[in-house]
Amino acid sequence: MGKLVLPLLILALAAFVYSLYGFNGPLLRDYAIYLYSGQRMAEGVPPYVSVFDHKGPLAPMITGLGVMLSKQLSLDDIYTVRVVFFATGCLAVVAVYLLGSSVFRSQVAGFFGSLTFLGFYAYGYPAASGPEPKTPMVLFEALSLLFMVEQRWFWAGLFGSLAFLIWQPMAVFPFVTLLLAAMTLKQERYNAVLRALAGIMTPLVAIAAYFYYHGSLGDLLDGAVLFNARYLTRGHWQTTPLVYRVLSNPSLSWDPIRNVIIPYSTSLIPIIIGLAAIMRLYFLRPFEYRFLPILLSFPAPFLWALLDFQLSDDFFVYLPYVAIGFGAFLVWVTRQTKNIRLVTVLLSVTFLGVASANTLDVLNASAAYALKGTNIDLSQQKQGALEIEERFGEDVKLASINSPQVLVLLHRINPNPYLFITAGIDQEIDAKWPGGFEGWLQGLETSDAITFLGDGQTLLPTAEATPKHRQQLANWLHSYYHVEKTGPWWLYIKHSLDNPDSAWQ
Repeated sequence: MGKLVLPLLILALAAFVYSLYGFNGPLLRDYAIYLYSGQRMAEGVPPYVSVFDHKGPLAPMITGLGVMLSKQLSLDDIYTVRVVFFATGCLAVVAVYLLGSSVFRSQVAGFFGSLTFLGFYAYGYPAASGPEPKTPMVLFEALSLLFMVEQRWFWAGLFGSLAFLIWQPMAVFPFVTLLLAAMTLKQERYNAVLRALAGIMTPLVAIAAYFYYHGSLGDLLDGAVLFNARYLTRGHWQTTPLVYRVLSNPSLSWDPIRNVIIPYSTSLIPIIIGLAAIMRLYFLRPFEYRFLPILLSFPAPFLWALLDFQLSDDFFVYLPYVAIGFGAFLVWVTRQTKNIRLVTVLLSVTFLGVASANTLDVLNASAAYALKGTNIDLSQQKQGALEIEERFGEDVKLASINSPQVLVLLHRINPNPYLFITAGIDQEIDAKWPGGFEGWLQGLETSDAITFLGDGQTLLPTAEATPKHRQQLANWLHSYYHVEKTGPWWLYIKHSLDNPDSAWQ
């Protein structure tokens, strides 16, 4: 029981700090995509069939379980899903504590690491106002690293596989698990590799069986694998690898760097020191095995970032590393003092206070807006969605192009699986939809209203959509629809449904 006291205390602290962010944050586009997929999964329609996406299948499936739970308990599905993801975020803090304790053989290092992790605003905010898919991914990542350090191969492989099923670049964790298992002593190697393979394959087989049962293995393969090889593109600066931007034109590299500096502004010093502490491990002699899982896995996300780094959640993969690195640094600091216990308590109280104060948007105004992109909350979004239904009637036919929030809030079904068409999805439509992109547009003509970029940031297709079909989409929309605003939502309203003369053109 004594061993559980500190992890339970950390869990309670995590629940306290993360709950201060509140559960009423705005429903962002990406979160709505997962919620829509979860709502449809609860009705028996698997991901990729309900919503075409190019990420892993596990996040929408976790969301679907949250929606199913809300139905059983007669609760609001959005808040229930947020509580589920909130729980994974709190458990991630405990996993960071366990990882730091195991790697550095110090509970104090693990405790400092967990408090450091609590101070990451960009991770803490969506923990309660998601569902942010990379919230549980960090939990699985930290657990995979922990079990690699402890040479518990089945669990290391299983959690590494779960991380991969959320975000494909996390394949590094099952790969490193298998590599380390194959490097064990000869007499243990066979069993170690078998256990690692069993852990890796268990989630993969379970997911494949689910999609096979629903006759949608092809949809899983297309969305999670083939699309990324054939059509995936990025808009604006995202099309150019970060390393090329830095070398050829440093000014082009500002956007992704800003996505780290602003959302993590209050944690920049711990991040820099934590990264330095991890880098130092490469030069330690004599070398110890407990550092090997960290050192083998750490370069992979760094190299990936040089090719494709976009938003603050892409930095999530580094957070366990920098947190435990900074925790180890703080232990070194305390050991330089005469009163280690007093300094440890003072540092702990200070970092807990910083993490708690960090939840106040007034102290993180720039970071809050960088993450949310809007000043409205979920309650206002819900009210605006109800206003749409009241204005146009319950039988109004709605569709989404890049803004599925209204569909989620009103529990409506899109006329096709393409709730958003960015990142090259319009090219997927053109290649596979009957009649190509033009045929897809014709299928939307039955819609009375189309939501497009929900909070009024822009009313027309922008460079976020691939250039090939951007103008075609704009011409089609202006031929059949006009723009109006209801509550916080901008809509394209069919000409025949309303009087276009009074609408903004």
